[in-house]
Amino acid sequence: MSQRLKDGLITTTICGVTVLSIFLTGATTVAITTIGKDLNFKQSDLQWPLNVFALSYGCLLLLCGRLADIIGSKKMFLMGSAWLSLWSVAAAAAPNSWSFILFLGFIGIGPAANTPASISIISTYFPPGRAKNQAFAILGAGQPIGFIVGMILGGLLAQSKASWRSIFALEAGLGCLLCVIGWLVLPADDESKRYDKGLDWVGAVLSTAGLGLMVYDLGESTSAPRGWATPFIPSLFGTSIILLVLFVMWERHREKQAKSVLLPMSMWTQPDAKMGPVFLLVVFGWWGFNTLSYYVPLFYQQVLLLGPLQTAVRLVPMGVAGLITNLVTGYVVAKVPGQLLVVFGLLSCVVSCIVFALIDIHASYWTMAFIVMITLPVLDIAYTVGNMQVCSGFDGKSQALAGSIFSVATRLGTSLGLSITSSIAASVSSAYNKHHPNLTATDPSVLMAGYRAAGWTCCGAVIISLLVAIFGLRGIGLVGQQQLPLEKPLAHGPIELSQVVEANTRETSGTSGDVERQEDGEGSLSRRVIL
Repeated sequence: MSQRLKDGLITTTICGVTVLSIFLTGATTVAITTIGKDLNFKQSDLQWPLNVFALSYGCLLLLCGRLADIIGSKKMFLMGSAWLSLWSVAAAAAPNSWSFILFLGFIGIGPAANTPASISIISTYFPPGRAKNQAFAILGAGQPIGFIVGMILGGLLAQSKASWRSIFALEAGLGCLLCVIGWLVLPADDESKRYDKGLDWVGAVLSTAGLGLMVYDLGESTSAPRGWATPFIPSLFGTSIILLVLFVMWERHREKQAKSVLLPMSMWTQPDAKMGPVFLLVVFGWWGFNTLSYYVPLFYQQVLLLGPLQTAVRLVPMGVAGLITNLVTGYVVAKVPGQLLVVFGLLSCVVSCIVFALIDIHASYWTMAFIVMITLPVLDIAYTVGNMQVCSGFDGKSQALAGSIFSVATRLGTSLGLSITSSIAASVSSAYNKHHPNLTATDPSVLMAGYRAAGWTCCGAVIISLLVAIFGLRGIGLVGQQQLPLEKPLAHGPIELSQVVEANTRETSGTSGDVERQEDGEGSLSRRVIL
């Protein structure tokens, strides 16, 4: 097998599993009404399947990231993918509502396992250069593609003779295929590059419980009758904060004693890593990005009164724009400073939020809604830049943990965004309804008042992220390197002629000698040509 083909299969496999995870979310979002009718869901329980999926996914990311560093990223990736396929089969055969909700919760464990492992494999397998930049960009492109394809196929399959169950059967089949390909082509785990201090079990329990309670509580706050005024909502939120504070204190204690930690607290004080600013800008950026992505389909369906398939078709430009954005990012990330790229992506998202907040519901799709579709996914630039920046702050033994940190930030941003924005939107709609008592609570004009407020709320969140990027990311320079630094010291050993080569030389023919991938003392990969 040629190196080019192997690299392509590795990237396709990793990106494919990411697509499957997001595909499931998009397809279930569109098909949930049909699923609810078939399995006799109560109207108030329709949000539970996706909430439970998000819960199991979000609360296990840190634990699975550290486990991948301990047992090996390839093993964790394959186990997560196989797990996802197994429970997708179960979901396809779910006989009732409670079993379907349970199976969606189990499915969420799969992406929690293979998402950090995917980032680790890309970060450690590809050397700095064009191939690595493009691999991260393609991984980011899988998210908008998976969501849009999921919505389109979900709408088609749910309304076909194959029924909604075929969505999960398709998910299981493709998951098994990618699992087999991954077993064949993914690089073997390097025993010398594993985290060898063991698992911090107390930290694992505290972080999982704290994140789990927070994600659950934020999800419930959007559907509870009185929102945050419901007594258990602030109580659980306060409990989650206490658990996370205890987690931070425990990790600091463990790190001072040089014992195993789930999350090293010293990472926040590393000046070059910019971990704090990156985490904050991702939280607020994805607050705006994912929350607006949630409200756009609602606008089409509940205000313009379009069907699921009509809605999915209008979302296609969003997926195309996301794909183009990520492919372009893969090329320019080595030429344009990371701060400028992130700022550009955030500015585009701000434009999208403003246009949505001001949208004329009687105007043509191409006048305003199309602008929202093509400007919103440009924020995906921050996915590539942010992931690469976070991974650069950890050594080679903690790359999966680095990937999980970025995913936790996106999950927290989404949960916080949906919770707070939904409360604001509901409050505004309620106030509008009081001034127009002749309208029902589900009247498009009443809902639109809240949706506009949601647009402005998302705009505010993204502006906060923009300010963090402007003032907090100064000096990060080029995140994606075009080639390896020339000043890297030579490794000791037999007499050899070493030279720094660009990452794409693995595809170049005519090079004599054997190509060796070697990791330096700082955990970054270098290429050596031994003649």
